[in-house]
Amino acid sequence: MDFAVDTIVITMENYGEKWAESKTFLSFLLGYEGLLIHFCTLFDRIVAANYMGNFGLDFDDALALQAMNENGTENIMSYDKHFDRVPDMKRIIPESLVPQRLTQNLIVR
Repeated sequence: MDFAVDTIVITMENYGEKWAESKTFLSFLLGYEGLLIHFCTLFDRIVAANYMGNFGLDFDDALALQAMNENGTENIMSYDKHFDRVPDMKRIIPESLVPQRLTQNLIVR
């Protein structure tokens, strides 16, 4: 989602990264085979605002939900429990996809 890409670049800037690191990150995304980025429209943002009211989500979660709906996705991999408020959506935590013997050494924050 383009909003998430922008958020990452802004976060990099807030942590003191220079424009060159941002350019490298964005260039890496451009060259990542198989990566598809959903570009949000103004209409997507209006629908997301409705999701904020309907499900008590913050804007970035609501925008992610709208992008999922636009792309026919019903599952999200996330630690964010706010997504549990959305009916007909399944939240998957990353550890659930890792064999049990490997999760014993994982640290979850």
